[in-house]
Amino acid sequence: MTSKPAFRRLAAIAAVLVGALTVLIVPVAYGQPPTSDYQSQYLSRVESRYVDTGLARFHYTRTGTGSPVVLVAGGGLWGYSWRDVIPALAAEHTVYAVDLPSQGFTDVHGDFAYDLPAMSQALGTFLDAVGLQRTALVGHSWGGAWSLYFAEQHPGRVERLVLLDSPGLDAEKAPVTPLFTTPLLGEVATNLTTRSFYADNIRGTFQNDHLVTEEVIDELYAPFSRPANRAGFLSLWRNLDYRLTDAGLAQVTAPTLVLWGGADTWLPASQAGRLAERIPEARATVLQNCGHTVHEDCPAQTNPLITTFLR
Repeated sequence: MTSKPAFRRLAAIAAVLVGALTVLIVPVAYGQPPTSDYQSQYLSRVESRYVDTGLARFHYTRTGTGSPVVLVAGGGLWGYSWRDVIPALAAEHTVYAVDLPSQGFTDVHGDFAYDLPAMSQALGTFLDAVGLQRTALVGHSWGGAWSLYFAEQHPGRVERLVLLDSPGLDAEKAPVTPLFTTPLLGEVATNLTTRSFYADNIRGTFQNDHLVTEEVIDELYAPFSRPANRAGFLSLWRNLDYRLTDAGLAQVTAPTLVLWGGADTWLPASQAGRLAERIPEARATVLQNCGHTVHEDCPAQTNPLITTFLR
């Protein structure tokens, strides 16, 4: 979700702080920016719902009628990320866009591990709560990794699988990974993610950055600014281990579509073909001149591919 220029700025600021302040002083002097008080306009235009479970109170939207499709957004994002995909799918499907722990308006009950097994468990808990024994899954970035791991662990529950710019190989990682995995530096970087920094980061995942309007930033940043979501976001950076997904790729039985933005600066597009080669019934498509958030950046190219595959 984060552009390299923006996080070079964050890294430079964090380095100065680390050199000048002690571990105890930094969190006190440079606390988190206040939680955004923006009220989502998007939620007033969709069927916004909650379902409570022992693990979490899940927020989700439900749109359309037909066979089920569950959408899982990437790290630092939420269901709003699917605003262009949902109408395209809702003509033929009942579309659920779920916020998993660390996302949107979902609240976790008690301790949560924020790793691949825990995120897979959360996805399964949500599916059980809304009565879906079997469904198609569409995941972006981290959301794709969580969906992939779920499909590996529960192949009988996944009808079809779509992975958008999703890590799953034990391979190249996002360039900013060391910033978040380094003790203290990650805390400082997360605390310094103001709306302005966040906006820079989102624009860095688009080739068509004119699509990143002030409304888009407001809608995405407000849930991210919640303290629990910030903390979960940082924990995920540190805990997601793609050796697990890599080891289980042959266990996926669902037909799988791997879509990738050819201009993705987070994860190289070469991973698309390599990932598809390891999944038994998978094929890969790379969309040129599209960034990491491919479904938001290039909906005219992405949506027909997804709708046709899920038909």
